[in-house]
Amino acid sequence: MSNSQLTFRGIAPIHSPLSLYLGVDQFSPTFISSLKSVNLEFSTDDNGNQVEMNWQGKVLHLGGQQNEVIQYQSTDDNSKDIRLMCWSPSKDPNVMFHVFANHIAIAEVEFTVDITALSTSTGSVDSLIKVLESRVQNIAKEQITLHYEDFCKDLKQLHPQLSKDFVFSGESSADIGTWIARTLILNNDDIQQESTAKILTSWLKNTSRPQDAADIISGHKNYSMTWLNYAVKNAKAVGEDSNIQIMVLAQYYYVAQEHCNSALRGSIEAAYARVKKHKIDKVLANTRTACRLNQIAFYENIKFLNRPNRALLENILNGWQFEQLVENSDRMIEICNARLQEEDNKKRERSTIMTDFLLVALSFFAVFELSLYLTEFSREMMSRPALDYNDSKSSYFLGLIAEIDADIMFSFGFGLTLLLIIVYRYIKRN
Repeated sequence: MSNSQLTFRGIAPIHSPLSLYLGVDQFSPTFISSLKSVNLEFSTDDNGNQVEMNWQGKVLHLGGQQNEVIQYQSTDDNSKDIRLMCWSPSKDPNVMFHVFANHIAIAEVEFTVDITALSTSTGSVDSLIKVLESRVQNIAKEQITLHYEDFCKDLKQLHPQLSKDFVFSGESSADIGTWIARTLILNNDDIQQESTAKILTSWLKNTSRPQDAADIISGHKNYSMTWLNYAVKNAKAVGEDSNIQIMVLAQYYYVAQEHCNSALRGSIEAAYARVKKHKIDKVLANTRTACRLNQIAFYENIKFLNRPNRALLENILNGWQFEQLVENSDRMIEICNARLQEEDNKKRERSTIMTDFLLVALSFFAVFELSLYLTEFSREMMSRPALDYNDSKSSYFLGLIAEIDADIMFSFGFGLTLLLIIVYRYIKRN
């Protein structure tokens, strides 16, 4: 690389139209085996005929790079690969989209920037870095947008070949509005150049560890990955460098948690909105479950990284204060739980009211029927003396009831029912 050219890699989260349904275990041996057995050369049409696949790019590492049966085979390699697959354009090996679950892919693109014109138009190294940051992000966005449509076409073509655990959203517009991280790629010869060393020092000046520049120049360190501006020395090809792969994984975990938090905020806003458009309890429950599963997947999956990779991943996420993001998610989940409890209490209250109403209705008809029966039976006894032939004399009580007007008896039944309701409400309230 000449003194006037610098190599960069842009790393950006993008929307993936392909994902897994909620709750699918992507590390089950059956799931991994089904992915790895997918035929990428031919597909079967509706008539059962073999049709050759028309790929726009290359689908790589389908089902991950792990052994689905044996784990922890080596201390050098990760035991599991959380990526569903990777995709790269056929004619551009410097572009790779790492496809994850949760409709997330991380784009990794490499390109070279000529800084000759930039150096003449800017007065200082710090000014050059500001222009470089903007230029790198613009070029990365152009590269991603250029290949995004082909990426979606290939995933759409692949989807029918996959199991029913996958869902395809059908969206086809590149969403690169979150961020684009930029990595300065260096080699040993670059470090020896004074101009490049100054650029590296200014490049890492506003990161969490600006002293990494001196460590890289002195040879004590090969990378700096803290905040947005990164640097890697002697990096391998796109998709093969272990340090950049861990940064890709960190980007996925962070953006997945951010998506969960955004979904939680949206659900909470909908739950407390004045106009309810959806069933709030279902929306809150689904969002809460998705967020919990995302957290479980993170803590479950990092144990399969080798020790250096896990340490690097945890250092990156700690620098990004990832735990605060998770803690904020927990707080919002508590609000969801409280709101769900409120909805549950409202349902219970409505159920109680309905039960009370039914009891009142049944008691009214019971008392009403009792008064009707007493009136009918007493008058029949008085009009047919043969019914009480075993008694020594006619019943005084039945005779008294028989003389009462029917309307008075009905009013008595209604009043007795009302009295029972008042007593019940009083006892319940206290």
